[in-house]
Amino acid sequence: MPSAFFGLDIANTALSAAQVLMDVAGQNIANDATPGYSQQTASLVATPPYAQPDMGGLYTPQLGTGVEVQSVNRVRANYLDGLFRTTQSDVSQYSNRANYLQALQSVLNEPGSSGLSSTLDRFFSDYQTLSQNPQSSAARTVVQQDGEAVAAQIQQIYQGLQSVGQQAQNQATLDVQTVNSDLQQLANLNQTIAQAQAIGQQPNDLLDQRDNLLDSLSKLININVTTKSTSVGSYVTSQVTVTTPASGGGAVTLVDGAQYGSLSMSPASSGPQFTLTATDAVTGPVSPPPALAPAGGSIGAAYQLVNQDLNPSPSSGQSLMSEFLGAVDQLANQVNQVQSQGYYLDPTTGQYVNSPAVDFFVAQTSSGSTALTQANVQNIEVNPLIQQNIDYIAAGATANAGDGANATAMADIAQTQGGPLQQYAAFVSDMGASVDLSQNLQSTSNSLLTQITSQREQTSGVSINEQMTNLIQAQSMYTAAAKVAEAMDSSLQSLLSAIQP
Repeated sequence: MPSAFFGLDIANTALSAAQVLMDVAGQNIANDATPGYSQQTASLVATPPYAQPDMGGLYTPQLGTGVEVQSVNRVRANYLDGLFRTTQSDVSQYSNRANYLQALQSVLNEPGSSGLSSTLDRFFSDYQTLSQNPQSSAARTVVQQDGEAVAAQIQQIYQGLQSVGQQAQNQATLDVQTVNSDLQQLANLNQTIAQAQAIGQQPNDLLDQRDNLLDSLSKLININVTTKSTSVGSYVTSQVTVTTPASGGGAVTLVDGAQYGSLSMSPASSGPQFTLTATDAVTGPVSPPPALAPAGGSIGAAYQLVNQDLNPSPSSGQSLMSEFLGAVDQLANQVNQVQSQGYYLDPTTGQYVNSPAVDFFVAQTSSGSTALTQANVQNIEVNPLIQQNIDYIAAGATANAGDGANATAMADIAQTQGGPLQQYAAFVSDMGASVDLSQNLQSTSNSLLTQITSQREQTSGVSINEQMTNLIQAQSMYTAAAKVAEAMDSSLQSLLSAIQP
């Protein structure tokens, strides 16, 4: 038979449970605006019932003994977390890529009066003017000056494109350092969380920290997160494993329990590109280290820009940089070819000759000038001979001083079907199309991320109205339990008074 204090014990459990419910609601309300906070709920269960022997001598549970808080848990939806991180990785890549491509586009300054297209139009128009008066020193000077403007602008564009690529690479270097720091923190949190869970604790704040780190990591690189549960006595521990795709297939494990790997960046053997490799958390350093070709996050955006868009010699197809250098190479070759076919005034003999050929465009080197090739076309300049003496400009197709046919042929390059001007225009158009595509992808992924974030917030976020309702319910429970305790106390007082002599 239960003791006289049985009812008070039940009321006490209800008071304690109600107090925890109010504390949990208060904690949720206090962290309504805390980034990454997951709302918490208290799980109530009935305490083991009182067993009273029946007529057969068996102990059969009959009377409830109250209530207790079994655990205080976070409210999370793992599938939404996975969708959020995958989509956020895409958003980060597309937004960073859009920014990089817009920076490249601003280098071109097209369309506009100061863009290379306008400078080329003026250059070829100058030859049209020269064809009408091939002996005019003023007309030749204008050709020389605008030729130098073309070369200087080509160099400026190339250096501007390279500068954007270097900025992207510098940012990727910083992002890799952040990734490596996050991986170490994740492994430490895995260990701390497992230790707490192994002794029956529920480390909700540490779990929030781990999820926040995973969210941040997904902005930098595409990751796949799985949870590994292990039984430790009567408790279950949970640790995350983080992997990222490897180049050519497979995956590299970045975090596995308390073990963590790392990323490493290094310049390519040639060109402005860089390589990204990883140390596996499980297998450790191997030679050669696993290579990554990231397709997500800010590192993925930098990798795509530097190793693909700005690669002058892509392994397949063409890149923005190869398209630009191809247009410049075609321009220089066609101008030099027409120049070599014409007659210039030899300053030593005073005669119009076309041999030896004098190229209009050459390439700068540290030791002087050299013939243009596909590899050095970015160092284009006007031939120093022409810079020093405008008579080297070949205006005629014959030795006749009044012949301007070669200048006309030079002006006609501007109208050549598939010529350098059209090729450069195609490059500018492709650049604009790349910007538009990246912005569209960014907009689409942003809309998807907004929807997922809303669903995630509805599940894990704090609703003030809901918490206020929970608080009122807990308060009512506390008040009712206090009434029970008061009634029990009053009954005990009456009993004690009745049995006193």
